[in-house]
Amino acid sequence: MDAQATLTVASVVVALTQLVKWAGLPDKLGPIVVLALAAFGTIFWGWSLGTFERTQAFGYFAGWINVALTAAGTFGFTRATVAAVTSGKAPPSGGAGSSATEKP
Repeated sequence: MDAQATLTVASVVVALTQLVKWAGLPDKLGPIVVLALAAFGTIFWGWSLGTFERTQAFGYFAGWINVALTAAGTFGFTRATVAAVTSGKAPPSGGAGSSATEKP
């Protein structure tokens, strides 16, 4: 995928991401849905051109990553992943991190 194709696919995926977000997608599902929509957009673009070849595999991969990053910024990954970080469980007892940190 060249830069123009990446921007074209990214603009469509960003719009689709906004529609899914507006429809009520929970923030915790955002990262997975964005990656899936980016993959769908990239694959659909490649299929529409009829250029699925082994020699272009890395170009599609790089394009998928660029599209996913663009859509992720739109969805707000930093906000969406906060719940996953802050909802962590306490460390297991008896193992590393089981004692409270104390100041000397």
